[in-house]
Amino acid sequence: MPTPFRPLNFLALLLAGALALSLALNGFLLYSRAPATVDYEDLQETEADLRLTQRLLTRCQADHQQQDSLLALRPALPAILPTATTSTQ
Repeated sequence: MPTPFRPLNFLALLLAGALALSLALNGFLLYSRAPATVDYEDLQETEADLRLTQRLLTRCQADHQQQDSLLALRPALPAILPTATTSTQ
């Protein structure tokens, strides 16, 4: 007479096998990576581009602040401006 626990044992064995295979594959992928080669010339070039961009951004922000301060000094325009053509009644 077959025991009722046989399907449960098969599923547990299948789950344990999948877990072992997953752990083995993850370990292989984590530790088999080739060491990253660092290209210092590209790194220096990228850093120089970053510094240039920062300087340009700082200059642009300063120009906008100066423009805003000049606009603040400008007198406000009247709400209604007279026009050159007026209708006579």
